[in-house]
Amino acid sequence: MNAMYVSAMILAILATLAGAIHHPPAAAAAEPMAELPLTVLVGGYQFPPYVEMNRSDGSITGLTIETISALNAQQDRYRFVFVPTTPTRRYQDFTNRRFDIMLFEMTNWGWTDQGIAVDASGTIGADGEVYIAQARQDRDEGWFDTVTDQKIAAILGYHYQFADFQNDPVQLRSRFDIVLVNDSEAVIALVLRGRVMAGVVTRSFLERYLNRHPQDRARILISTRLDQLYDLRVLAHPEATLSAYAVRCLLADLDAADRLAPLWQSHGLEPVPLRQVYLPLVPRASGVPGGACQTGADMLPTRERIRPSPEKSGR
Repeated sequence: MNAMYVSAMILAILATLAGAIHHPPAAAAAEPMAELPLTVLVGGYQFPPYVEMNRSDGSITGLTIETISALNAQQDRYRFVFVPTTPTRRYQDFTNRRFDIMLFEMTNWGWTDQGIAVDASGTIGADGEVYIAQARQDRDEGWFDTVTDQKIAAILGYHYQFADFQNDPVQLRSRFDIVLVNDSEAVIALVLRGRVMAGVVTRSFLERYLNRHPQDRARILISTRLDQLYDLRVLAHPEATLSAYAVRCLLADLDAADRLAPLWQSHGLEPVPLRQVYLPLVPRASGVPGGACQTGADMLPTRERIRPSPEKSGR
């Protein structure tokens, strides 16, 4: 290699370096921005009044769907999209990232037993499950003392306190005289038709059902005791675009705009005042829509990979 060639190579290298200094590549100047809105997939299963899947026409309605619509109307940074699953398949679908979050879920509804790490928000709703039976003159609240000795209707895939939160249908049928169906309205129908002696249903759904069917109110005896009390939260995958905390912040924005309470009340639920509960960390960055909670890339690190507490409670 002659000296002239070496000199030319050195000059070329120096020129390239000088150009890189004065004209850095676009990729080095700034990382590419994610395209907005960012899609957030929301999983849900048949769980009235939160998710109601109509088998006749394929429509999906309920509080979860209405909340998704409200979230999308409130801001334009995230686009929430519903993804249907089933009570038994939700864990696998969550692990396989078919969806990012669930609304109105509890960490103890099988997540502990499955050993699945989840990111859980604070409370976003409260509800519960009650027992029902046909109303008769010889029945009162005391009749429910032995409700599990009766033929009882319940939902396939749900976890119940009376069954020690075991949801395996084979084990349930070996322990109880139980009929497992796919939705709460079927439970009520079985009770009213005398096909079963008792049923267990979500309290908010029952209240809405009776408002729509007032002629059935006198026909149904409702227990004052609960099978379980719901402490409903947002559950998010630990690697989801939005943490559970961030989603709850967006819900708090809706609450501050007085848009949540009407939704909750229309489904027989007492609203949880999120704006009085959540604690904003710092003021939002300039240009970020909404209230005081920070979300997404603007939110301070608050996401934790947690496992559900071992405390027992339903679904």
